[in-house]
Amino acid sequence: MINTHQTSVFPPTVPPRLSQRTPASAAPRRGPGRAALRVLVGVVVFHLLLSLGGFYYLYTGRMVTITLSPRVSAERHPEECHPAMASMIVKPLPHRATDTTTEPQYLQWNMAHSKRCRVDYYQASWLKMKQAGYYYVYARVSFSRGGAPGQPLVSKVMLKHDETREPEDKMKAYCSLGNRSIGQCTASQGQLLHLEVGNLLSVWVENATWVDYEKHATTFGMYKL
Repeated sequence: MINTHQTSVFPPTVPPRLSQRTPASAAPRRGPGRAALRVLVGVVVFHLLLSLGGFYYLYTGRMVTITLSPRVSAERHPEECHPAMASMIVKPLPHRATDTTTEPQYLQWNMAHSKRCRVDYYQASWLKMKQAGYYYVYARVSFSRGGAPGQPLVSKVMLKHDETREPEDKMKAYCSLGNRSIGQCTASQGQLLHLEVGNLLSVWVENATWVDYEKHATTFGMYKL
């Protein structure tokens, strides 16, 4: 009789239950790749923010320099402006100046704070053309006093074809203080002129001590069409 309850084969291994947790030592370990990736992403983001900040600083700094710096606003480089133009700020007279002179005078301009582009200057009173073409020329002269009561006050835009030629009238404007010798009046003028290279323009007044030198009261300029 054969005994079927005895065998040399080992019984199969019992599979682990689902409720049993895998020991920590048997769990897969995370390698150093993920930590290095995080560091790399942080470095890239930092450099991106730094670059954006640098571009913003350079852009805003350049805009402020153009707007506020007297050296840049005095005469811009040709590649930074188009077309040719000039916007002049009058230069006040020295304190020693008196109104006793009767000699006609040309107004002088503050070259450090005026704006010029492709327009040169000559002897502090004249603007010299560097490009030929049609220009709209304007002048506004405000007076705070005058000569004899009732006498009209005149301002002229004078033209010289070159530095050796005599000036000639191109534009003229009047204003009056009425029957007073002290007050306020403004002579304004504007005209389209064809100018050649080397032509010079300036503003003439009968007496420079009668002019109002307050900010924006007296101006002179042009722009090329």
